[in-house]
Amino acid sequence: MKFDCEKCGKMDEALLNGYDFGERTLEEVWFRVKKHDNGTCEVYPEDPKELHGLDQKYWLAQAKDFAEKNDVFTCPSCKGQVVPDDML
Repeated sequence: MKFDCEKCGKMDEALLNGYDFGERTLEEVWFRVKKHDNGTCEVYPEDPKELHGLDQKYWLAQAKDFAEKNDVFTCPSCKGQVVPDDML
């Protein structure tokens, strides 16, 4: 599944701000998200060093859960809002 950005067009990955589900613990920690047609997601930190000292397995599971329930993400290029193309 692709994401759609008004400015940049279609893309395979979008960003998710960790603050959305981890509040101040993950403020400005960005995660890359790939959504699959079956609704599941692959999520990984944009910079793994930002999770150093944290329970990475826990926070990646939280990011995945949030991404699978969310329909608004951030464009990696322009930082504008993107949505999965199945939401259009």
